[in-house]
Amino acid sequence: MAEDVLEGRRLVLRALTDADAPALLEAVTASRDALHRRLGWAAADATLAGEAAFVAAARAAGAAGASATWGLFEAKGGALAGVAALKELGPAERGHARLALWVRTGRTDRGFATEAGKLVVDHAFRRLELRRLSARLDPANRAFRRVLKKLGFRYEGCLRADKRLNGRWIDQECWGMLREDRAPAKGGKKA
Repeated sequence: MAEDVLEGRRLVLRALTDADAPALLEAVTASRDALHRRLGWAAADATLAGEAAFVAAARAAGAAGASATWGLFEAKGGALAGVAALKELGPAERGHARLALWVRTGRTDRGFATEAGKLVVDHAFRRLELRRLSARLDPANRAFRRVLKKLGFRYEGCLRADKRLNGRWIDQECWGMLREDRAPAKGGKKA
């Protein structure tokens, strides 16, 4: 799944390797303040060993079919711009996954999240033949909400006090997309 390389206009999404751990550490460290506001795992100090463990865990979860995780690499120069994943993949009859995505500080507001999201959504519906994608976000995360809207996700509701983050309970907005909601691809065919 994440072994698949997804190529866009400005990004190449590929599975993270052990050799990417230093670049991942640098990206997480540079983005810690922004990530900490949204993601519980970013509360701890990042270490090279921790990022190497993340890469190994992502690879193992991918091999087990539980998720697919890609590094977002800039096509020009190869710099790591972030990470995208399809989480909670299950048996084929379930046909669902949850989209997760972050772009490092210094690479935001360039359309990278939207480009990566389009590549992952297209992969989910065309290659993996999923029937549904979902995403959850902190209601204060306006940037990810804009990305989800651009991708064609629809607001489905709010789970009140659903997640404990940084010592407080926060709501989680739920967004979803069905295969038939997908905008027509080139040539007029839906995904």
